[in-house]
Amino acid sequence: MCLKNIVIEDKLKQARLRTAKGRLQLGIGLLVTLCLCGLLVAGLSFFDFYPKNLPAPAPPQQRPMENDKEKIRKKFMEILKEYENELEPRLEASNVQGWNSAGLFEINELKKKVMSTFTNGEYGMAMENLLHLKNLTLETIIQADQIFEENMEKAASLLAEERYDGASRHIKKALSVHSQSPGALKLAREIEKLPHTLVLLNGARAARAEKNFQKEYDFLRQVLDVAPERQEVKERLEVLAGLIKARNFDLHISLGFAGIDDRQAKKARTHYQEARKIDPRRPELSILMGQLLDLEKSFRVDQAVRKAELAIRQDDWQKARMYFARAAEDGPENKTVAEGLRRADHFLELQASLGQYLKKPYRLSHANVRKEAENTLVQAEKVSKYSLKITKQARQLSGLMTRINRFIPVTIISDNKTNVLVRSVGKVGVVSQKNIQLKPGHYTFEGARKGFKSKLVQAFIPYDQDSFRVRVICDEPI
Repeated sequence: MCLKNIVIEDKLKQARLRTAKGRLQLGIGLLVTLCLCGLLVAGLSFFDFYPKNLPAPAPPQQRPMENDKEKIRKKFMEILKEYENELEPRLEASNVQGWNSAGLFEINELKKKVMSTFTNGEYGMAMENLLHLKNLTLETIIQADQIFEENMEKAASLLAEERYDGASRHIKKALSVHSQSPGALKLAREIEKLPHTLVLLNGARAARAEKNFQKEYDFLRQVLDVAPERQEVKERLEVLAGLIKARNFDLHISLGFAGIDDRQAKKARTHYQEARKIDPRRPELSILMGQLLDLEKSFRVDQAVRKAELAIRQDDWQKARMYFARAAEDGPENKTVAEGLRRADHFLELQASLGQYLKKPYRLSHANVRKEAENTLVQAEKVSKYSLKITKQARQLSGLMTRINRFIPVTIISDNKTNVLVRSVGKVGVVSQKNIQLKPGHYTFEGARKGFKSKLVQAFIPYDQDSFRVRVICDEPI
């Protein structure tokens, strides 16, 4: 404020100097005019002493006094034009009537006096009054600018301090001087928004005291909508955005871990995804994801085991093994899964072995095969209560082994001339008909007769027949 006062004082001083200089110039002009008039009078008196017959001097084209008056008039017109084009518009813009009606009255009266003296031809006096008018007007304009600037500063300062009444009072004073000032009009609009802004700011302050960041943020967003020029609100909003972001991230992470503890994988994954949207670089995400994946694996293991157990109850060991294998992918260390997979493999192996014996029953007539089958039946007996299919297979195999290893009556018919034998079994002899006992299976009967070609007869004795007949006769001569 001190620097501004100094500038204003300098302007007033310069205006006074210009007025004094104008007055000095006017005084010098008047003095010169008087001197010229004295010389003129003296000259005229001198010429009166000369004889009448002397030739009179030629009259001057223009008297000096008239010439000086014309110069003063022209100078006056220039200064008046400058005054009316420059100072009067500024004076009018300063709205002096609103804050200094007496000063405006004085200026107007002086202007009338200037024009009156000029009209009367008193150019010197008119010039003096004009310079005084110019100086007075300039002082008034400077005073108006000073009033405007001081009130603008006070209004802005009080606005910053959120003091509505004082700010409103000073901006009105500033506008009373320069009512169309863009800066003043803008400041006035900001001040008029202050009451509503204060309500919002008070709400924000209360929310801040409660440490309710979201509520404070919402209030300040409304403040910024009303007063977008408030830089401090923008800065606080940025801080709050960071705090809210961090708080929301921590909240989602906490709820995510709570979901893990409650074995609610869907809830945990939802909060993981929300936290990841907020800040995908935070290390807590990888920890939560690791636990979530473990939980989801355990769910898949449990689900697969349940399906496997259902398949076991349905005696579908192939499907049970499939589900146990899926569970083993997610839980290779799970003992239940490993045991279930082992059992499924064992049951399937038993089913396959029993099925092979039932497919090729005549192998059971061999002692070694029969012994293996008996061992398989022992194993099947141990697990029969867990599998109806194995129980049925075991019963079929047991009955089949009995029938395969029983002796079936076989009638051999010949011509009582052919010597008959059963390869790998024994001789029958020369008979016309003989009954022997053979187990089911493939046999080769051979007939031999002197002078005749030997004869081989292939025979298959089914296990499901109670008797069998074979005809062996050598009837083709050599």
